[in-house]
Amino acid sequence: MVDEFLQSEESQQFFGLIQMLQRSALVALGKMPNHEGKYSVNIAEAKAAIDLIAVIQKRTEGNIDEMETNVLRGIVTEMRMMFVQAPKDIATKEAEEEDAEELKKTFIEPSEAPAEVLTNDSKSEEE
Repeated sequence: MVDEFLQSEESQQFFGLIQMLQRSALVALGKMPNHEGKYSVNIAEAKAAIDLIAVIQKRTEGNIDEMETNVLRGIVTEMRMMFVQAPKDIATKEAEEEDAEELKKTFIEPSEAPAEVLTNDSKSEEE
């Protein structure tokens, strides 16, 4: 059965459609760059694409073979997990961008940038 997976043109077209929706969701989740090579997040668009894949899964139930059903189920599950994880990923990315801006200040305006004390000029207890 594995050897037959995606052998028919109809099956290839069907999963081509699923892949387009999956890519749309991944771009909207900021996991892939858009056609301009930029990353952005649009949670509503991601949800719409994932929901469409889930509708296709539900509507094709019993009309596609077992292997296609399992692959489609896996795609829906994976996309839903990414969607649930998205807020945490967005917060992490925003924190990284803030850290990068702070580091940038070090080079642009060294006197204004945060600094760490590396030496202490006062006498140590060892003396």
